[in-house]
Amino acid sequence: MSLFQNIKLALPANLSLADEIADVLDVSIDSAYRRIRGEKQLSFEEIQKLSNHFHISVDKILNLKSDSILFSGSHLQHTNFDFLKYLDDNIYKNVSYVASFEQKELIYFCKDLHLFYFCMFPELAAFKFFVWMKTLLQYPAYASEKFSLEKIEDSFFEKAKKIAAVSCQIPITQILNVENIQITLRQIEYYKDTGLFASKSELTLLYNKLEEMVSHMENVCAAGRNYLPGEKPLLTHAPLKMYVNDFVLGDHSNVAILNGRKMCFINHNIINFISTQDEEFCNYSYHFMQNIIRKSTQISEVGERERVVFFNMIRQRIDMYKHNEIKTLSKQTPYY
Repeated sequence: MSLFQNIKLALPANLSLADEIADVLDVSIDSAYRRIRGEKQLSFEEIQKLSNHFHISVDKILNLKSDSILFSGSHLQHTNFDFLKYLDDNIYKNVSYVASFEQKELIYFCKDLHLFYFCMFPELAAFKFFVWMKTLLQYPAYASEKFSLEKIEDSFFEKAKKIAAVSCQIPITQILNVENIQITLRQIEYYKDTGLFASKSELTLLYNKLEEMVSHMENVCAAGRNYLPGEKPLLTHAPLKMYVNDFVLGDHSNVAILNGRKMCFINHNIINFISTQDEEFCNYSYHFMQNIIRKSTQISEVGERERVVFFNMIRQRIDMYKHNEIKTLSKQTPYY
């Protein structure tokens, strides 16, 4: 398959191949058409620009056998970091890209609950990002800060809601485990034990929002439709499937199927991710997830008993942490 055929498959239906080629190579539309028709040969520099921009392996185009897999992505830097720009360039842009395809599906093998749910409850998203920045990535600007919702910019909440709204346009399949909630609960517990909440009101609010989020997850699961809190499920909302697998935890892997073509998003170092359209890798990941699904219990739309039990187990976890019934190494005299 030619380079241009691969690029066309990677483009949403509403985008013009010639326009995209012209934009990436900084040439005229006419010049782009000449390259597409084969009237003008691509230079090695142009092949490199196109393959990097559209995440297409040159080995694949040249039909070379190689053990290498081309991934694209970036990792956060301490210098010149713009948080809202990160939300735009690394989350909103990619969610919008997936949503732009006529035929799309996202399969998520969960380790933590999906960011989409946290964005539906922006207070939780704000806490997650604060933890990543301060404690895990140790950004200097957060060194002396305690978590306070009053210090979170309104633009963050607006962007989180936009991400959540776009995510509801994507049919999603999730493979869950009751342990998925533990990551967030342990992060809250750590901040509670070390006095990193500006006040008890933030802690109380986070527990309340967690409970609201779990109830919303149960509602969308029962409806089999992906919709925002406060809405009612409609047939026009994107389909949603949930499966529970008690045997194994996921690893934040996402497989997107876009107009029949697969793309993988792999999380690394907590907040960063890389992506690939390598056909062999994506097919392997897709079939692995299908195998896990076959060994899982569906709780969306069907399986009411299993669904109720599953979400009640999550609520019990939240309640135990909320009432200090979980003993951690640092829990001698709680701050709150």
